[in-house]
Amino acid sequence: MRKSKWMWIGVMVSLLTVPAFAQAGSRYTDGFRGIAWGTHKDQLPDLGLSKKALGRIYKSGPSAVMFMEGQGNLAMDFSGVALKSIFLRFEDQRFSGADLIFSPADRAKIHSVLAAEMGSQGKSRDGAVQWTAAGLVIELTERELLVAHHPR
Repeated sequence: MRKSKWMWIGVMVSLLTVPAFAQAGSRYTDGFRGIAWGTHKDQLPDLGLSKKALGRIYKSGPSAVMFMEGQGNLAMDFSGVALKSIFLRFEDQRFSGADLIFSPADRAKIHSVLAAEMGSQGKSRDGAVQWTAAGLVIELTERELLVAHHPR
């Protein structure tokens, strides 16, 4: 009876901890702020941008649209850190990444949040810190958080 009791306790603990590991990096697993990776520019939700701004998303090749305070309707923060700008990146008119620009003084806080979410401190690479998971490359530089989706 004691062995089965401890076995059940072990199973329950395992089940409770699996979702925490499975969700590591979940902020960007499916997309960015409600926009799924691979979304075509014509299927984007209302981002508060002009048709002219959306026209800068090229039919072929890489392109981006920029958000700043008072321009577009994306919240200009990352877990309480004020952002200077956000670039949504596209490849052949499909949503493929986001660049979040912040003050270098906020880098440590952003790193702390990402390390907790990703379950590691990341790997140092050319002065930046990088995490990879679920088709994503997340890179933290001195003033940018770069999130790129690479479909498998």
